[in-house]
Amino acid sequence: MSKPDHPLARLEALCLALSQRLALVSVLGMLILSLLTMADVTLRYVGNFPIPGFYDAMHLLMVVIISACLPAGMALRKNLVVDVLRERIGETADALLTAIGGFVLLAFQAIVAWRFVIYTTVLQDRHETTLIAGIPAAPFWWCATAALFLCLPPQIVIVCRQVLEAIRILRGREAAPNGPAEPPKRAENANRDAWLKVAVAGGATALTYVLMFKAAASGWMIGLAIFGFLALWLPAIFLVPLGAAMGVAGLVGTALLIGWPPALDALALKSAAFLGSIDLAVLPLFLMMGSFSSAAGMSTDLYRLAHALFGHLRGGLAIATIGACAGFGALTGSSLATAATIGRLSLPEMRKYGYSKELAAGTVAAGGTLGQLVPPAHMLVLYAVLSETSIGRLFMATIVPGILAAVLYILTIAVITRLSPRAAPETTSKVSRGELFAALQGSWTILLMYGLVFGGIYAGIFTVTESAAVGAGLAFLFAWWRGSLSGGKIWEVFGEVASNTAFIYLLLFGTMIFTFFIGVTQLPNILVDSVSTWNVHPLVIIALIAVIYIVLGCVMESITVMLISVPVVVPLILSLGYDPIWWGIITVVIVEIGVLTPPIGINCFMIRTLAPDISLATIFRGVMPFVASSIFKLGLLILFPALTLWLPQQMMR
Repeated sequence: MSKPDHPLARLEALCLALSQRLALVSVLGMLILSLLTMADVTLRYVGNFPIPGFYDAMHLLMVVIISACLPAGMALRKNLVVDVLRERIGETADALLTAIGGFVLLAFQAIVAWRFVIYTTVLQDRHETTLIAGIPAAPFWWCATAALFLCLPPQIVIVCRQVLEAIRILRGREAAPNGPAEPPKRAENANRDAWLKVAVAGGATALTYVLMFKAAASGWMIGLAIFGFLALWLPAIFLVPLGAAMGVAGLVGTALLIGWPPALDALALKSAAFLGSIDLAVLPLFLMMGSFSSAAGMSTDLYRLAHALFGHLRGGLAIATIGACAGFGALTGSSLATAATIGRLSLPEMRKYGYSKELAAGTVAAGGTLGQLVPPAHMLVLYAVLSETSIGRLFMATIVPGILAAVLYILTIAVITRLSPRAAPETTSKVSRGELFAALQGSWTILLMYGLVFGGIYAGIFTVTESAAVGAGLAFLFAWWRGSLSGGKIWEVFGEVASNTAFIYLLLFGTMIFTFFIGVTQLPNILVDSVSTWNVHPLVIIALIAVIYIVLGCVMESITVMLISVPVVVPLILSLGYDPIWWGIITVVIVEIGVLTPPIGINCFMIRTLAPDISLATIFRGVMPFVASSIFKLGLLILFPALTLWLPQQMMR
C-alpha cells in the first residue's frame, strides 16, 4: 500500500476519522433511543401511558442512525469478499482485481445513492407521513440519502489507492521485506500472467452477461436465473465485494426483464424497505447489547459460573466452555464473537491443566456455533427478514435445538475423554457452596437481562424490536454500573457497533435487488412445480438440500449461503408442506456446520488466531467429533419437527 504520509493515505485517514465521528454520534443516538424505549415500555406496562408517537419517531430515527453508520463501514472497508482464490492468483493479479472490485463497489453505491434522491423526492412531493403520529418522513430520508452520498468520498479514495498499488506492483517496484525488487524478467512474466488472469475473469464475466441477455431475449427464465447466479459468483470469486456483485447481477437481470427505469425504481424501493425495516433494526440493537455485555465482563462471569459447576469433572473445563459459549451466545448472537471471547478465557485454562490441543481447540470452535442457536441469533434475524417470518417465533424455536446442541456437545466431550483419558485429565476439586454462590451472584446481571429481554417477548410485554432496545439499554446500564466504560471504552463499543451495522446493511443493498431478480424470473415457482412431479418422499428432497448446504458451507461463509439460498429454497420448502419456522432453524444448523469444516471453517481460523502454536490441521481434527455431533443433531431436528415447533406453537396460544 502507499506510504502513511502519502496524500491519498492522509486523505483516507481523514475520511475515516470524519465518518467514524458521524457513526459514533449515530450510535449514541441509538443508545438514547434504547433508554427511551425502556421508559416507554415501563410507562405502558405499569401505567398504560406510553410516550405519544414514540414508535413512529423511533422507526424514522433508526433509519437515520443506521444510515449514518454506513460511511464508516465504507471507510473501514467492511465488505464481504469471497477470497478463496486470493492465495492462488498471485500478488499482481490480486492487486488488479481488488482495484476493479473497488470500482464496481463504488459504481453500485453511487447508483444506490442516486436512486435514493429520487425516492426521497417522491416522498416529499407526496407529503408522506407516519400512520399514527403523522410525522413527515421526507426529512429523515433526506438525512439517510446524505449519509449514502457520504459513503462515496472514502470509497473514491480507497479505489485511487488500490489503483496506485496495482500500478506500483505492475512496474516491478515491490521490494521484498529485506531485499531488492524482483528481477525485471521475473516481474515482466508475473505481470503478463496477472493480466491474463484478469482477462480470463473479465471475459468469463462478460460472456455470462451476454448469455443473460440471450436468455432474457428468448424468454428462457431458468437459463436467465442460472446465468444470473454465474454473473454473481464469477465476479465474487475474483474479489469483487459480494454486495456489489449481487447488486450488479440483480440490477442487470431485472432490467433485462422489466426495463431499466422499473429496475432502478425496484433498487431504491427494496433498499429503502430494508433500511426502514423495523424488524431488521433489531440487529444493530442486539449488536449493541452484545458489545456492552462483553465490555461489562459478563463473559468472564459466565465462564466463572460454568467452571464452578463443571470444572471438577473429567473434561469439566471443556464442558464449562460449552456452557459459557451457550450463555454468551445468548447475549451476542454471533458465532465468531462467542468463539473469540470465550476462547480467550478458556483456551489458556485448558492448556494449563493439560488438555490436548485437539480437544481444547475443537471445544471452543464448536461452542461458538451455539451463538447462532440461541436468541438473538443474527442469522435468524436475516432469515426472518428475507423469508418474511416472525422473528419472535424463530427465537422461541431456537431454545430446544440450542439446548439439544449443548447437550450433544457435552456428550461428545464425555465420549472423547472416555476413549482418550489423556485428552482431558481431572483438573480441580469440587468448589464449595460459598464459591458456587459467589459465582451465581456474579452472574445475576446476565440472568436478569436475558430473562427480561426474552421473557418479555414470550409473555407479550413488548415486541422483538422493543426487546432488543431494552436489552441494549440494560447492557449499557450494567456496564456503566460496573465502571467498565471508562478510559474511552464506551467509544470502542460504539465503533464496534457502527462497523458491524454497516457491514450488514452494505451487504443487504445488493442482496435485496438480486432477490427481487430471482423472484421476477419465477425460479422458485418453477422449482416448486418441477419438484411436485418427483415421485419421492419430501424427506429425500430435504436431505438433498441439506447435503448441498453442507457442501456450500465448506467453501463459503455461512452468511453468504443464507443470503443467496433463502429466496430460492423457502418457497420450495413451503410447497412440501413444511413450516418456515422449522426450516429457519434447520438452515441455521446446517450453515453453522460450515463454520467448522474446511477449507473455510471461520471459527477454526479464529482459534488459530487465538492460539498461533496450534496448527489448522490440529484444530480441524479437534472439531470433527463435534461436526459429527452436529450432523446427528441435524438428523434429529429433521425427523422430529416437534423439537423445533413446540415452543412457538405454545407462544401462539
